[in-house]
Amino acid sequence: MTTGTEQPLRRYSGITRHAGKWLVKLRNRGRDLTIGHYDDREEAAYAADFARYMLLGLKPTAWHPNAARPNFPPSHSYPRASILSRLLAARAIPVDVLRSRLVEYYAAADHD
Repeated sequence: MTTGTEQPLRRYSGITRHAGKWLVKLRNRGRDLTIGHYDDREEAAYAADFARYMLLGLKPTAWHPNAARPNFPPSHSYPRASILSRLLAARAIPVDVLRSRLVEYYAAADHD
């Protein structure tokens, strides 16, 4: 609940509060895939978006109906190395698909 000039907290998709941090956990091919825990809500939301973009592609309209819509457009300002390594370690996405989606992601980030 807010009072006065306080703004309500924005609800970001793909993140939940867990053990005092923001947890990013996605469902991929019937398995839960933990991306990580983050101190900052927006950082967690960016991580969730980037992981979904890599797993599902850049066109949210092509995503499964149960997949949440992105919180933010593609951006160069978010560090992605840990997310990419988690996706690869979990074998959640083939390397060649990941490479092509990274190219698309960077092109979209340059466009905006």
